[in-house]
Formats: sequence, C-alpha cells, structure tokens
Amino acid sequence: MILTTEVLQFDHGIKGISCYGRFTMGTRLSETEGLINSLVENGTRKLVLDLTHVDFVDSAGLGIIMRAFGEIEQRGGKFRIAGPTVQVRRLLEITHTLPILPVDPDVETSVQMLASDEAGLATIERG
Repeated sequence: MILTTEVLQFDHGIKGISCYGRFTMGTRLSETEGLINSLVENGTRKLVLDLTHVDFVDSAGLGIIMRAFGEIEQRGGKFRIAGPTVQVRRLLEITHTLPILPVDPDVETSVQMLASDEAGLATIERG
C-alpha cells in the first residue's frame, strides 16, 4: 500500500502526522519527510507521528523518524510515536531505537503526554 499522510491539529500547539501504508523508501516517503521538515521549520515543537496504520517501516523510514526526533529535540521540542504495529515495534527493538524514541500505544496517550509536558514546564517556570 502506498504511503499517505494526514496532518492533525490538537490543543496546546500539538500537531500530528497520521500515516497509512508502508513507510518505505520512495517518493511518498520523501514527501512525508518534507512535510515533517516544513512543520518543524514553521515552529511545530510538539509532534505526534501516528503509525497505527503503518504495516512496515524500512531503514529509510526509520532514518526519517530518527531525524525528525533529533530535529525537534534540538529545537527544544518533543516528539512521540503513537500506535506502532507489532512489526514496527519489533523494528524499533531490533535497531535499539525503542529506548530512545518515546512510544505510546495510541494517539490519545501521545497527545496527553505532550500536553502534560507543557503543564510540567509551567509548574517549573512558576516555582
């Protein structure tokens, strides 16, 4: 299945990219990388990558994920992966990236985690 994406907007400045299909090398993956880069360059600092409907990620796809994570973290933001399938989670385990990447069971949990990060920062700033 060809990779398709949809941009989602949540409260607290949180954005999401919901992906469907195969997260593999090719034109559609390059377009998805461009979309992620555009969001980050335009100020997105809280991003959820929804992989609930992705059945396969190759090394190129993993590279895009790691780069997105690094770019957002470098800019003081937060990145989370939501809903990886068993195959995608296994890839993250095999490549030892699971301990590095914040992974949640679903989009709702990812959004809650990013929203609670904001609340924690506000508490620290006030304290």
